Amino acid sequence: MTAARLIGALFLAATATLAAQAPLGNDAWHKVVFENPQIRVLSVEVPPGATTDEHRHDFDIVTVSMNDGTETRVQTGQQAATSRPARPLGNVAATEYTGKPGSHRVQNVGKRPYQLLAVENRKKSGWSAAAATTGIGTKMIQESRAFRIYDVQLGVNTTQSSHTHTSPTIAVLARGKVMSDGPDEKAKAWLPAAVGLRQLDQPGQWIVIPAGDRHHLVRLGTTDAYVVEIEVR
Repeated sequence: MTAARLIGALFLAATATLAAQAPLGNDAWHKVVFENPQIRVLSVEVPPGATTDEHRHDFDIVTVSMNDGTETRVQTGQQAATSRPARPLGNVAATEYTGKPGSHRVQNVGKRPYQLLAVENRKKSGWSAAAATTGIGTKMIQESRAFRIYDVQLGVNTTQSSHTHTSPTIAVLARGKVMSDGPDEKAKAWLPAAVGLRQLDQPGQWIVIPAGDRHHLVRLGTTDAYVVEIEVR
């Protein structure tokens, strides 16, 4: 092989590697639904039998299961695929990628769609060390350098909750119906994301709670409600 051909082959190989490890973003399976310099929110859906392209994660991320789950297989490069069990509705997972990016492809081997809401913290460092929030029916269930994740349960004996987050927070409805209320002064900074007074009545609907806003959640209807709140530190 001549030097020119060798250089050409190496260039094509490098290009193919970069393409195989394209950054996470808008594709057939990942849809960016909100983005600013600190936060990115994505809707993820992989139909039964489908396999995503290999994609790279560069920032710490939280994913919330938006249905009763399906079995998946996750593969990185030429490594053997790893089987993962179905994630129940509302199941939450935080993964650290900032400073240690990772790439993979996901295959849905089950009978249901693989549906997630993903929240990415796009800070490279300097994550907030402020105190966690507290409130009626509110429990912190996970904490990482980039996120705090809260479980807000509203039922017969706890129909509403109020609290204040020191960092911007994404509240995601997992079950039931709620009214979310908070000051509208910061709404313009978060457009086109939902903020302020909003009714959430379908799993996967979400709203931004700006840092420092006193936030209220009120259960609607007669069934229990479950909200996951992701504090982006």
